[in-house]
Amino acid sequence: MWLKAVPLKVNIFIWRLFLNRLSTKDNLLRRGVIDATQLPCATFSGESEDHIHLFFRCDVYGRLWPLVMKWLGFEEALIGDTISHAHQFRDLGGFSKNSRCAFITIWTSVLFIIWKDRNKRIFHNMFDTLEILTEKVKLQTYWWFKSYYILFDFDYPVWRHNPLSCLKAIV
Repeated sequence: MWLKAVPLKVNIFIWRLFLNRLSTKDNLLRRGVIDATQLPCATFSGESEDHIHLFFRCDVYGRLWPLVMKWLGFEEALIGDTISHAHQFRDLGGFSKNSRCAFITIWTSVLFIIWKDRNKRIFHNMFDTLEILTEKVKLQTYWWFKSYYILFDFDYPVWRHNPLSCLKAIV
C-alpha cells in the first residue's frame, strides 16, 4: 500500500507496521533489546505495548480515532487488527479509488502522529494532548493533500472545518 501523497518515510513506516516490524516494545523484547520490565505502554495504561494496542486499543491513543472520525463527520466505531481497521476507515469515503486513497492517507496520518507522540513520550518525556494530536492530523493531511493534488486549492481553515467538502474536489 504505497501512497503517492505521503512522504517515503511514512510509506516505509506503514509497510513496517503491516509486517509487524516497528520498534514497538514487544518487538524490542523479542529481539533482546529491552527486558520484560520495560514492556508496558508509554502512556502508562498498564498494558503491554504491541502495535495493535498502541495504535488501536490504547486508553490514550485509542481515543484519538473518535476525534478524527467526528472531525470527518462520522460516528462509527472502528475495530479489529491493522488490516480490518484500515479497510473500515478506507471505506468511509465510498468505493472510488480516489476516495479510498484520500481516506487511507488520513488513516496513515493518524498512525504516524501516534507513533511520533509515542516516541516523544519515551525519548523526551513529553507528550501532546489529544486535541493537539487531532490538530496535527488535520495539519499534516492538509499539507500532504496540498502538495500532491493539483485540485486541492483550499485554505487550511476551510479544510479544518469541512474536510469532506474539500475531499470531494479531489475524489
